Amino acid sequence: MAATPAVIRILILEDNPADVKLALRCLSKAALHFEADITRSGAEFVERLHSSSYDVILGDYHLPDWTALDALHWLRNAGSRLPFILLTGTLGDELAVECIKEGATDYVLKDKLDHLPLAVERSLREARLRADRDRVQEQLQASEREYRSTIEHAPYGMYRVNSSGEILKANPALVAMLGYESEEQVLRLNTSTDIYCDRADRLRELSHWQSKGVITGYEVPWRHRSGKTIIVRLGGRTLTHRNGAPEVYEVFVEDITEQRSMEMQFQQAQKMEAVGRLAGGIAHDFNNLLMVIGSSAQLLDESAENPGRVARYADQIRSATDKAASLTRQLLAFSRQQVLHPEILDLNAAIVDLWKMLPRLLGEDIETVMALAPSLGRINVDRGQLEQIIMNLSINARDAMPEGGTLTIKTGDVDLSGGAVSVRGVKTRPGPYVMMSIRDSGTGMDAEVQARIFEPFFTTKDTGKGTGLGLATVYGIVEQSGGMISVDSQVAKGTTFSIYFPRTITPAEVTPAQASSVSVLSGAETILLAEDEIALREIASEYLQSKGYTVLLAKDGAEALELCTNQSRRIDVLITDVVMPGMSGVKLATAALHARPYLCVIYMSGYTDRAMQDEGLDPRTIFLQKPFSLDALARKLRHLLDSR
Repeated sequence: MAATPAVIRILILEDNPADVKLALRCLSKAALHFEADITRSGAEFVERLHSSSYDVILGDYHLPDWTALDALHWLRNAGSRLPFILLTGTLGDELAVECIKEGATDYVLKDKLDHLPLAVERSLREARLRADRDRVQEQLQASEREYRSTIEHAPYGMYRVNSSGEILKANPALVAMLGYESEEQVLRLNTSTDIYCDRADRLRELSHWQSKGVITGYEVPWRHRSGKTIIVRLGGRTLTHRNGAPEVYEVFVEDITEQRSMEMQFQQAQKMEAVGRLAGGIAHDFNNLLMVIGSSAQLLDESAENPGRVARYADQIRSATDKAASLTRQLLAFSRQQVLHPEILDLNAAIVDLWKMLPRLLGEDIETVMALAPSLGRINVDRGQLEQIIMNLSINARDAMPEGGTLTIKTGDVDLSGGAVSVRGVKTRPGPYVMMSIRDSGTGMDAEVQARIFEPFFTTKDTGKGTGLGLATVYGIVEQSGGMISVDSQVAKGTTFSIYFPRTITPAEVTPAQASSVSVLSGAETILLAEDEIALREIASEYLQSKGYTVLLAKDGAEALELCTNQSRRIDVLITDVVMPGMSGVKLATAALHARPYLCVIYMSGYTDRAMQDEGLDPRTIFLQKPFSLDALARKLRHLLDSR
């Protein structure tokens, strides 16, 4: 509140000196400290106000050239809010009311001037209160203007919403973010039905409001006016009313669509970089194998009269083909596109069987230790892939111990539901697992190397001593099998790879047919072979005919279906490529089974399970992944026919 002036500055508008003298005497008797200037006309009154400042005005109602109302009009029109007290001999009630309406602070009758000091003090007090109120109001208005400016020019969206999803207030940034022109348009929207792409996201947000009172970093997809989806990050607080009920929420919105898009582009760039390395490695390895195959074929043709050389070159071709098939399997495992044939098995038994050959693989200077947990749970994995994991990790361990050391394989049941076991660097999926760890006492790895060890073609080995596909293959197999893998390593202290396979409660069932391979490969049945690759079609046909089968050939699905429909003789098996021009193998098989319900089907493909998923192929159907040996085809065929 403004302080009372030490000396009150008074301007008196009065043409009667005697009345002026009486007024001043009354003020002095009241012990007021004041200074007074006397004016007797309107012109003089105006001149004084222009040249000096005053705290209060005392004015006679009747003047020769002016009235108190004239003075009040001028004063208020000039924007002055100085207290104005009327001094008058007689003043009717109506005129007094009119003067008060026009801005007079008070009036005092001249025959009651003893009231004047009180009127002056009261008018000054009211003026101070009015000045304080005006100052507070101005501060509030300034604060409101600043707040509104902040809201209206904020780069982030802001809005208030109730628990029903009705938007109560929205700033321009939010309006623009949603693609509208005005706040009024946004206020007609409901967040639950008009803005959130998934109403469940809004319900989760509301639950979080009600339980926590605040939200931070809540990312959800929103619906833009144009229909496109934007990604936003929300934060805010609950506004409580006087009764304490949380009903309104103040929310801040950041549009992170572009940020997420840039992150996806960065991830894609990283993938493309990996693909580039992958392509380079594939080209190198396959070109070498093609050179071996091509050169051996040329020498084979030139050595027709030398059976020993023919056999040697044929062996080289077979060996190069096996290496190419192995490389393809590794690449498919890395990309998690390999067709698996899982079975319920005892991890300990599989390790013991494979462990017999490891000492010869690792060398005499490496000690092998097994620490297998008794009564281990069962897992459902592809046995061949499991052996590949153990072999790859063991070879890596051997290379990390050039001067010898110890390789330890350990198993055990673990339960990750309660977070009792931490899978380092891996997002843990809760549940029961069977753990297998392979630990070496070798050179170890620093953090930078550990961050890249699962990348394809990344290797720390010397040129020519590693493809960089080993750990990428292991990672792909583990992920495709539903498991997790982690690494713990320290330089000069060794490395431990820990693999977690989901534990299964299904008992193992091994039939005699599964336990032993089919030794009889011949037959007399009729086979319909659909394959668009002419060389493969002719080779497979010659081989099957050599085993006693009758073979009908088709270059595509349409020709095969025509044979299947119009051929009068019985057809026992359809062998078809999954991906062929015109009609896929799956569609061919569907139509063929409609015509011949007893038909058996063998699918073969080099595209792996991607094609099967796209075409809707039942994964339990017999499937051969290219490349495969002709003997493997004969065994599958014979097993299928014998088990009908």
